[in-house]
Amino acid sequence: MDKNILERVNPIYKVEQEYLKHLASTDVQYAGQLYEKLGFDSVTGNPQSPTFSGGSDSTEKAVRIADEARYLMTCNMIRGYEFKNIVEIPCGYTPRGMIMAGEGYKYIGLDLPAVIDDMAPVTRVLCETNAHRVSYESMDATNFGSITHALENVNGQIAVVSEIMLSYLTDPELISVCDNIYKLLASRGGCWITMDIGCKDLYKNACYAMDGNYKAYDEMTAHFRDVSNIELYGNSLYDNGLEGAEKFLTFRGFDIEKVSVSEVYPELGSISNIPRMSEKLKDAFRDMEYWTLTVARKHGTRVINTETKGCRIDKKTGPGFLYMSIAGRIDTITAPDLLKVYEESAEQGQLEKITIDCKELEYISSAGLRVILIMLKALKDPNGMLLKNVSDQVMDILETTGFSDIIGNITHA
Repeated sequence: MDKNILERVNPIYKVEQEYLKHLASTDVQYAGQLYEKLGFDSVTGNPQSPTFSGGSDSTEKAVRIADEARYLMTCNMIRGYEFKNIVEIPCGYTPRGMIMAGEGYKYIGLDLPAVIDDMAPVTRVLCETNAHRVSYESMDATNFGSITHALENVNGQIAVVSEIMLSYLTDPELISVCDNIYKLLASRGGCWITMDIGCKDLYKNACYAMDGNYKAYDEMTAHFRDVSNIELYGNSLYDNGLEGAEKFLTFRGFDIEKVSVSEVYPELGSISNIPRMSEKLKDAFRDMEYWTLTVARKHGTRVINTETKGCRIDKKTGPGFLYMSIAGRIDTITAPDLLKVYEESAEQGQLEKITIDCKELEYISSAGLRVILIMLKALKDPNGMLLKNVSDQVMDILETTGFSDIIGNITHA
C-alpha cells in the first residue's frame, strides 16, 4: 500500500514522529540512532529547534520535558511488574522495544502497518544480539481478531502497555478498545499498565512548571489538533475527571490499582540546563497517578462477542458516478483500501455522485470516517453523496461522532 495513502488516512503518524524527535534530543538510549535510521531527519545538528508551528520556544521545551517524562515513567512502570511479555498498543516510533529486550523482556510492538513497516527492519539492525526478543506486528486496536493474530506466537501472561492512545479515540472506538483489552487479559492473564488517564495532567503540569501558566499546554493541544485532525480527550472517559474515568473502566470490568508517579519519577536529561526545574516538576507531579488494570473477578468474567470479520469492497463506476458496497469493517487497517478504491475511480474523471451501500457494513472507525470526508469534500455538490442501508450500529457511530450532520443523505437499512 502507498505510504502516502496510509498517512492521509491516519495522520497521527506525524505526532508519533515528533514524539521520537523529542526523545532523540534528550539522553534517551537509542532514540537518536532510531530517529536517523528511520530517515525522518537529523537531530544532531540542532535538536532545540522548535517543532510546533506557531508555538513558542517555551512550548517546545515544556512538551519535550513531558514527552521524556512520559516515556521514562512508562518504562519504570513496566519494571515494577513481574510479567515478561510486554505488549505495547500502539508502539509508535520509540526505542522501548530495544530497551526492554536488553533487560530480558519479550517485547511485542503493535501498531498500524506504516509504523510496523518502518520499525521492524530498523530495530533488527539496532537490537543486535537481542533482536529475537523484539517483534512488531500490524493491528487495529478496535479489531480483536487483528490483535489475537498479532499475538499468536506469544505464550504466557502479558502486560499491555499504553501511554496516550485512549485520549484520541472516539467513544465507539474507546469502548471497542477497552473491551478488546479486557478480552485479551481474561483469556491470557496479566495486566494493563496505562498512562492514558494521567497524560493530560502530565502535560499540563510540565507546561505550568515551565512558565507558571497553561499557555504552552493550549498551544500543544492546538498543534496536535492541526496535525492530526483529532481533538484530544474528546471522549467520555475524560468527561468527569478521575472519578468519571474510574467509573467508566470499572463498568467495563476492570479492577484498578493506582500508583503515585513519584515512585517512577525519572532523571530527565531535558531539564539539565533549566534551574530548579526538577524540584518544580516533582512538586507538580506529586499527586499524579498511573493506573494498572486487571480483569475484575468478583462477579465473574464478562462475556463479550469476539467475532471479528474482515472487509470487502465492491464497486461499480460510470460517467460521473461511483457506487460501492462495503461488507465487514472499515478501520485503520482497511480504510486505506477504501481510499485507494475511491482515488482509482476519481482518476477516471470528475465524480459527481458517490453512493455507498452499507447494508453489510458492521463497523466504521474514525479512519474510515476520515476517508468518507475526503470523498465528500472532493464533490462539487455535497448532496452528491449517499450512504444507504445504514444499520442501527453504524448509525449510532455516525451520530456519536457528528458525521450524521455532515453527511445529509443517509438512509437506514
